[in-house]
Amino acid sequence: MSKNDDNKRCSISVSLTPKERDELKEIAKKYGLSLSAFLRLAAAKYVENNKKD
Repeated sequence: MSKNDDNKRCSISVSLTPKERDELKEIAKKYGLSLSAFLRLAAAKYVENNKKD
């Protein structure tokens, strides 16, 4: 895999109510993140904190 492949992005779909979306956007904004960056970090942290041995 080339270095440029590491920077490619793909899209996924997450279904949220407008209220859920707005709440998550506000939280992300408080951290200086976009919604997608916040969700990536939150998912990674969730996996880290809930690893199955």
